Amino acid sequence: MKRKMIIAGAAGAILIAAGAAAFTYGSNVGVTADAADGAQAQQGPPPAAVAVASAERRSLAPRSEAPGSVVSTRDSLVSAATTGKIEWVAEIGAEVEAGDVIARIEAADAQFARDDSAAEVLRLQARANYLDSLYERFLGLGEDAGESEATLDEMRSNRDEALQALAQAQVAKRRAQINLDRTEVVAPFAGRVVSQETQIGEYANPGTELIRLVDTRRLEVTARAPAHLARNISAGDVIKVTSGAEALDAEVRAIVPVGDALSRMLELRLELPETAWYIGSAVRVSLPSSQARMVTAVPRDALVLRADRISVFVISEGNAAKRVDVELGTAEGDFIEVIGDINAGDSVVIRGGERLRDGQSVTISTLSGEPSV
Repeated sequence: MKRKMIIAGAAGAILIAAGAAAFTYGSNVGVTADAADGAQAQQGPPPAAVAVASAERRSLAPRSEAPGSVVSTRDSLVSAATTGKIEWVAEIGAEVEAGDVIARIEAADAQFARDDSAAEVLRLQARANYLDSLYERFLGLGEDAGESEATLDEMRSNRDEALQALAQAQVAKRRAQINLDRTEVVAPFAGRVVSQETQIGEYANPGTELIRLVDTRRLEVTARAPAHLARNISAGDVIKVTSGAEALDAEVRAIVPVGDALSRMLELRLELPETAWYIGSAVRVSLPSSQARMVTAVPRDALVLRADRISVFVISEGNAAKRVDVELGTAEGDFIEVIGDINAGDSVVIRGGERLRDGQSVTISTLSGEPSV
């Protein structure tokens, strides 16, 4: 009995010692964690990786959009220039170069006319040669020929008349050759056959429409704008044109200074660079609504939008992000005017600014995410 009491007392002593050690360890762990949290609180959040760009002084103008359409610079209804039955017409959709044959007219009558004219030229050439030789022969004999001046004058007149008839016959021959050449209708410019206005077997006269040919390589945009917008545009200006999600720059070729009597709108013509846009595509033309002015502008990606403010983070000395609240002004392309404490040349955050805090340190990275050197 006494031995059991001794063993129980020893076990209790061991439990008390273990509890004290556990309390001491827990107290030390708690102190260490609290110290770490305090140190992290003093240091602030870790540096954030951001990409930056520079604010710029740019000439921007407020913009208004006007509807427009893509058109070809050359769109022709090619017509026959001679008479005859249609033998062949190019297929719809065919792509042709300037000078390619796009239709054929029966050439038999034109060939007969050309051959007849050629024969007439030969006949009149022979007569003119005979009269000229006769006149020269009698003129060389002089008084021995016994011909009067009146007779010589008549012979000279007959010769000259024959030469004029020959000249007329030569003109007729050239005309007949042209009519023969016109039986092969050629493309006046490179383009595509859009429609057949006549069919094989029909009879053509001069002026009969055969084919609609459209130049699909040289394109323009035609748009109409109010006169007060057209005043801010000049030939040679570069204007942004959009078709769906695609946008490109087009140069103003001409402003037609004749307004429509009803709409009071002026027509604008803009030259398109090489593009896959189709003729007839609807586009939007961005026109300046007032004169351009110099402003401080930043990329649109620099804007941090919140319900109560619009901000831009500027990188200050020591690579700290400073939040600057701004107001927005004129926008053009990827840049937008900012009104606030931002100057040209300031580095502004364009990637990674959504979670930045005012005063947070940053590391500058490239757009691909690689740290800059």
